[in-house]
Amino acid sequence: MSNFFIYNKDRERIGILQHDESVQWLEDYQRPGEVKIDAQATPENIAMLVDGNRVYNAYTGTVAKIIHISISQTEAETIITARANMTSEMLDDRVVMATENITNAEAAIYSIYSKNQRSLPISIGSVEGYTDLANMEISWDTVLNAITKIAEVSGLGFKIIFDPETGAETLKVYKGINRTSELSENYIGYFGTDVGNIENVSIETGSTDYKNAAVVAGAGEGANRTVRIISLGSVSGDNRKELYVDARDLQKEYQVATPTGSYDENGNPIYTYETHLYTDEEYHAILEARGMEKLAEHLKTFSITCDILQSNIKYGIDYGLGDRIPVKLPEYGILATARISSVTMIYEREGNKTIALLSEFELEEG
Repeated sequence: MSNFFIYNKDRERIGILQHDESVQWLEDYQRPGEVKIDAQATPENIAMLVDGNRVYNAYTGTVAKIIHISISQTEAETIITARANMTSEMLDDRVVMATENITNAEAAIYSIYSKNQRSLPISIGSVEGYTDLANMEISWDTVLNAITKIAEVSGLGFKIIFDPETGAETLKVYKGINRTSELSENYIGYFGTDVGNIENVSIETGSTDYKNAAVVAGAGEGANRTVRIISLGSVSGDNRKELYVDARDLQKEYQVATPTGSYDENGNPIYTYETHLYTDEEYHAILEARGMEKLAEHLKTFSITCDILQSNIKYGIDYGLGDRIPVKLPEYGILATARISSVTMIYEREGNKTIALLSEFELEEG
């Protein structure tokens, strides 16, 4: 079993989880994960596992905040079950106060959180200088939803890292490593039935709802309505599958909120608002990005469901969350790459195991 440290609501360490029967620790690349703990209901565990306390996993460097507790008693034993969310879930408690025009993804994630932090006790991590783009508009949403959308469009990930000495929490944007090329120093092998680290394979393909071109209609009426047409490459004839996208919610004017530094009688911050106008180039880019976002919902389906075994390449040693790794199924003639989009670490008395979820499959030639 692994050691999990418990911190109180002031983020002070108060003990170590003991007599745990099972801990399921789910981490996700582009959204908050969750945790489930089953432990013997000792007086120490009952005192520590309470709503609002935090559970720190020294192996991952991340922390989860307890949101629900239940105690069940049988003739044999009494078990306390704690459910918790990764503390990045707290970003859902803040609202983006106006419209944000997004280009650079990393800068936008930090900027949106900084503008709408409003005393949330999570600091901002150091900038890595990623150049990944996410041309889009975020307007009046939660900070968590905004950051998740930016991450999904750009391919970046985010998490809250935890300092076990001080209890400080920090929002960190990061990027999975591309391990798909055998010529790269980052290559560590592949998942494949021929090397014995994939089993229970299920494959699905189809083009039921496939679209490869988007007609995006933005602001305006009649002949004055702004329309942009985009496509996934050069497509024509019966190979061209068009999708209409109503994007009139994307207006040429947008609102920018600026905190005044003053507060109302209830302690709420006061903002001033200004109306700005997109240039034609900026507005066209936003409409085209909306089109690409909608086309991503109508791609040809290709999915593989399988069990990933921790044998010749292991999570946390050879690859990590967000990494992209080759997948080879020679008996089906499939060579693809896939992202490690989430990982569940299960700690039990009988032994530990790690379950990795693959997504964003891309077929390769050969």
